[in-house]
Amino acid sequence: MSPSRRSTVSFFVFLAFAVCLAPLAAPADELAEKGRAVFESTRAAVVTVKIASSISFGGQDREREAEANAVVIAGDGLAVLSLSAVDPTSILAMMGEEMDGTTSKLVSLKMVYGDSSEHDAELVLRDKDLDLGFIRPVEKPAEALPFVNPETAAVPAILDPVVVVGQMGPVAQRAHTSFIERIEGLVEKPRPFYFMGTHRSDSVLCSPVFTLDGALVGVGTLRMQKGGTTGGDSMVVIIPTAQVRELLGQVPPRAE
Repeated sequence: MSPSRRSTVSFFVFLAFAVCLAPLAAPADELAEKGRAVFESTRAAVVTVKIASSISFGGQDREREAEANAVVIAGDGLAVLSLSAVDPTSILAMMGEEMDGTTSKLVSLKMVYGDSSEHDAELVLRDKDLDLGFIRPVEKPAEALPFVNPETAAVPAILDPVVVVGQMGPVAQRAHTSFIERIEGLVEKPRPFYFMGTHRSDSVLCSPVFTLDGALVGVGTLRMQKGGTTGGDSMVVIIPTAQVRELLGQVPPRAE
């Protein structure tokens, strides 16, 4: 084959590959664009919570410090996260274990706002069955904080893409982060919850999950098998927004 003929054949082969790959690239770019839009519109409502607690067991006290994400769902700073991040003894309750004198005391709870300022907060409601904790700054913010409206609830289907938004720790300068995954499963009874791949469990726990149009799917919490262990009998699940909303009526009003 002559050099000119080979060049012509190579061009048409390249053109064929380009035509075949173009339809694949376009949806991927569109997915990224929609994900970025959700990220930009919601990240200010995702904050870091600094937790200091004391756990007593066997006559000994142990101090514990941790950080977790939370999503603000009201302008006064009311936020929701996994209760197990705030109260580790709730894990024992989920497992159906006897406490045997094990107690947990919340020593300090602080919400880190977008300007990096830290504000004392309080745990105002806990639901051990759903592993949900509601926290609120002790002092009402002078101006309403950015928040995600829980009324914009979404009900995704299996394999629908969703956007998870979180915040990194101090090593990463508390930069916000996001990724797109797909709903891999739905458990309907006794109460529904969604789940995704276990490879994302650490990032999903305490983080809000959104559809590509920005509606809140739910919040990542921990689910334990009763009588199980903290190993293979646990998983991170997404508690639907509707169940979060049901608990809002139990949140005590802020003292004036």
